[in-house]
Amino acid sequence: MLSNKKLNRFLRIAVLGVCSSMAIAPVVSQHAFAAKAAEAQKVSAKVGKPLKEARELMDAKKWKEALAKTKEVAAIEGKNATEDAIINEMLAFCMVNLKDYAGAVAVYEKMLAAGQFKKEEEPKRILNMAQIYFALKNYPKAIELSERYLKVAGADLEVQRQIAQAYYLQNNFARSEEYAKRIIDTAKKQGKPIEEEWLQLLMSSQHKQNKKADVVLTLEQLLQTHPTDKYWSDMFTYLLQGSSFSDRQNVIYLKLVQKAGLLQPDEYIELAELSIAVTNPGDAKTILEEGFAKGVLGKSASKDRDLKLLNLAKTQAAEDLKLLPSIEKEAAAKPTGEALVKVGEAYLGHGQYENAIAAFSKGLAKGGVNNIKDDVNINIGIANLALNKKAEAIQAFKQVPSSSKLALMSRLWVIQANKTK
Repeated sequence: MLSNKKLNRFLRIAVLGVCSSMAIAPVVSQHAFAAKAAEAQKVSAKVGKPLKEARELMDAKKWKEALAKTKEVAAIEGKNATEDAIINEMLAFCMVNLKDYAGAVAVYEKMLAAGQFKKEEEPKRILNMAQIYFALKNYPKAIELSERYLKVAGADLEVQRQIAQAYYLQNNFARSEEYAKRIIDTAKKQGKPIEEEWLQLLMSSQHKQNKKADVVLTLEQLLQTHPTDKYWSDMFTYLLQGSSFSDRQNVIYLKLVQKAGLLQPDEYIELAELSIAVTNPGDAKTILEEGFAKGVLGKSASKDRDLKLLNLAKTQAAEDLKLLPSIEKEAAAKPTGEALVKVGEAYLGHGQYENAIAAFSKGLAKGGVNNIKDDVNINIGIANLALNKKAEAIQAFKQVPSSSKLALMSRLWVIQANKTK
């Protein structure tokens, strides 16, 4: 399990990975210059000759020399609007190739203010500027221009992501959360899959605001769409925070960890000891045998302890199996269903899943089990899942109300059930 310190580190690293700076490619193609040059009739002789020399230097990728020559052309007085636009394009292009992004975007700002971009090109140019400002860590300008682009171009997932990241990197976590949600909603409307990094950004934004319940819900989405051992481990950390589970409920929890494939050696022992404590030696025997088969138990210093516990579980399980039929008859005669529930748990531990479901169902029908009703429904789901009855399992898990302290655990069992083929 992850400590709070480790969880904080995980969330920080997750978002740093998402928000890494993007590479900036030249945003103006040389074809654009060729097209502009075609308007030769609007270019005067005093500008045309040095402009041609600058273009030749650009073709040779001599960017410093090309920039210097273009600046010379820019200093010529009495230029017309077309000449100014061509020169500005060339200045920006040279600056981008020299990685002088601040200089390039300053030129683009002048061009935007002067209306030098063609109307059909303007949205893309605004987006280019937003991307440059983002890379320069000028996040307010990146947001301003990205928002301006969206008003013209409509919903764009990448642009919305950039805005969310920009807000996050300014520590405006409420706004980054808002935009992360907007990205996800847009993707759903467009029928596109939800990307893992969007959910990571959303989760980290919520975590920074100490919105634990929202973090858990986002982590659930990650488990549904991009399940990893890491996310399961994080979720188990949240599940245990502030929990007050009974021994019976801790058995259900550890079985969930086992189902996720994350049960640690000490948890094998804990699950076995808890099962024996709640008089369910069949469960203890099964889990210990699994631990030995996987080579997790019976090693080095703990070998004698593990073997002793396994032998105890085997002895008690054998006795339990012999007595179960008579115990079930006695339970059926009792006025409430609690004893039948205990019988159901025993059958579940011994792997007799049909008998377990029958006993649990009779116990619920008899009544008097409201305090453990949620436990019973989850156990019915576990038994159905073991029988590969996925739909029945999910239906049982969903009987646990949202107000229950087992609500999150039941939802996690549903996610595990949905993984079953």
